[in-house]
Amino acid sequence: MDLPERRGVEKTAFTDPVSGREIWRLTRSSVMADRHTYYDVNPWSPDGRQIVFSSARVEDVTTPERDLLYTNRGAIYLMDAEAFEISPLAPDAHYQTHNGAFTAWHPDGSAVFFTHASGEIARVDVRTRQVQRIEGKMRQISPDGTTIVWTENHEVPLAERGVYIMGLDGSGARQIVSTQAVYDVTPNKDLFTVDEVTVGNTKWTPDSQHMLLTIWVRLFERPGQFSVPGIERSLYVANRDGSGLRWLTHFGHHHSWTPDARSVLYCDWLDPDAKRHPRLFLIDFDGTNKRVVIDEPLGGHPLMSPDGTRVVTWDDEGVILVDVGEGRSEHLATFGEGFDQSHRGTHPHPVWKADGSQILYNSAQTGHSQLYLLPMDQ
Repeated sequence: MDLPERRGVEKTAFTDPVSGREIWRLTRSSVMADRHTYYDVNPWSPDGRQIVFSSARVEDVTTPERDLLYTNRGAIYLMDAEAFEISPLAPDAHYQTHNGAFTAWHPDGSAVFFTHASGEIARVDVRTRQVQRIEGKMRQISPDGTTIVWTENHEVPLAERGVYIMGLDGSGARQIVSTQAVYDVTPNKDLFTVDEVTVGNTKWTPDSQHMLLTIWVRLFERPGQFSVPGIERSLYVANRDGSGLRWLTHFGHHHSWTPDARSVLYCDWLDPDAKRHPRLFLIDFDGTNKRVVIDEPLGGHPLMSPDGTRVVTWDDEGVILVDVGEGRSEHLATFGEGFDQSHRGTHPHPVWKADGSQILYNSAQTGHSQLYLLPMDQ
């Protein structure tokens, strides 16, 4: 695959004109768009020494698929997390505008998984650079390093839709939760049919014993994607083998576990029917104690800090930090004149380093998606 030679350090530093904070721009290619995966998939290696990201020529990312653009000419790179030196890891990646090639570290740091141009999962050995292709799909790797989870929806018959797991080598693939089972425990299922349900966004607890999953109703209808006001999305909890499935709450969008897995952080509205007054919410593992995190109009992709004291999120203007205890927020980084933040543009997806010392995010404030880092010891 013919990609520009890319090695060495691209990092520069600047001061945000609004917050006064120092920000490190880690990538600065004039022709390549760079992305880390997602706000709930950590780009740092387990030992914190490397950052994985995916990249593609801006001019290649043009093929439409649903609400995304993609190319099969992407590539995977590693960056030294201290020296910030970039080195190539693997070619032939399926790269799209929402979360790149969906790179994910093996929990022992020996390999990186990503979406191959063939549509299969690829596993690349970090030391040897050897690539193994695995038949199947991937949403997340369990923190214990044993299991891949993914979902199947309207591309297959109803009986085959739902949540699946398999081993990291592709073995033992099986359905653990059916879409029908999710529909059956949904309290307002009389308002829509099971065929209108999409299941997705599975998220493991840190101990790998439970997972969150969601439904959307009439997900890809246009216009009026969300045509069942206030109740078109729900959160559920299941055990790792799919048993114990239960409905947790209706919610607006984007959710994540708190670090201790005792609560779920998510976005919703104070008036969900009219979608007015957005807020960040917490709800306990058992579905009780729903509460507002901060009485400010925040949304984005919220992620709690490893110590549970702060939340990082974003809006059209920039990256936001919420102090949970003090009930206040501030913009840490601003996006200048802004950019397209749709799935065909650039989602910032700010994500914490495991020790809480840094936040990595995507931004297209200079023209196309690049990687930026906020040191949090300022």
